[in-house]
Amino acid sequence: MPYSICPMRSCASRFVIRYLWLLVVSLLLCGNLSARVLAAQQHPSTIRAGLETIQIRPNVYVIFGAGANVTVHVGDDGVLLVDSGSDEMAAALLTAVKSISPRPIRLIINTSADPDHVGGNGVVGSAGVGVNPDPFASENRATVLAHENVLLRMSAPTGRQSPFPQSMWPTETFTSRFRSMYLNDDAVQVIRETGARSDGDIMVLFRKADVVVTGDIVDLTQFPLIDRARGGSIQRELEALNHLLAEFVLPNTPQVLKAGGTLVVPGHGYVSDYGEVVEYRDMLTTITDIIDSLVAKGMTLDQVKAANPTQGYRGRYGHDTGAWTTEMFVEAVYSSLKGSRP
Repeated sequence: MPYSICPMRSCASRFVIRYLWLLVVSLLLCGNLSARVLAAQQHPSTIRAGLETIQIRPNVYVIFGAGANVTVHVGDDGVLLVDSGSDEMAAALLTAVKSISPRPIRLIINTSADPDHVGGNGVVGSAGVGVNPDPFASENRATVLAHENVLLRMSAPTGRQSPFPQSMWPTETFTSRFRSMYLNDDAVQVIRETGARSDGDIMVLFRKADVVVTGDIVDLTQFPLIDRARGGSIQRELEALNHLLAEFVLPNTPQVLKAGGTLVVPGHGYVSDYGEVVEYRDMLTTITDIIDSLVAKGMTLDQVKAANPTQGYRGRYGHDTGAWTTEMFVEAVYSSLKGSRP
């Protein structure tokens, strides 16, 4: 009998094998999603002071709705915050943080100088106690740590009006590649990624908790806001994402159906993982390659915009109105690439 004409039992066996293989592949592809669903079931969100809070590790929480996402790390040394939300939501954020832990707020780390990341520095910081409190100071407050360029952006030269009041300014700055510390029984690394979105970007790694807070280097609600006026570029943005994936974020392999892997807290959007950061990086790489090829052909900015280089991603990340539109993003990428050519 020819091989192509098989008995019913043989065909059924091959069909079952093929079905099982497709099922296994589907489960592997959906493994990260299943892990996230399981994690969400284990740590459901709650509403604190009108803000949504989710516990992602035994001592790590994320608060949504106060501006940028705010990460809360708690332990015997007190409360450590990554970002402080907006000025308008500072009181509500402070209430939400206090409902998580009664311990004092010791440290706030700002991932950039954007108002939705630093706006609560004054109100939230004034309710805390510094990491190394000064016994002779008239007023003790939480230490606010940021890259030096964040302080330069928030303050102003002598005789000029600063964009932020002094109560919001960082009290401690750094310029090194890493700023490492040990708090709440965890190794904390502050990682400089300046020049990605702006000249003050940092990420924060909680090594024991296995959580990375990226600031707006990862923004799952829109294309990244590449601020060319403040030193941002698409090339450095991609370098930061590749650095993040290569050294700090681990996938939950080989047991893909088990909740695990490094958790990534973006500047905006939901808590994600390795697979989603890869997707975000690949999306930006694809768009950058398309625009770069158009720039190489000598196309103008208007011609590049007309070519719709974000097609396929605009529905997921793009905005036609608002403070950061798709056209603004394309213009920032075009400017980055055009400026790097001889």
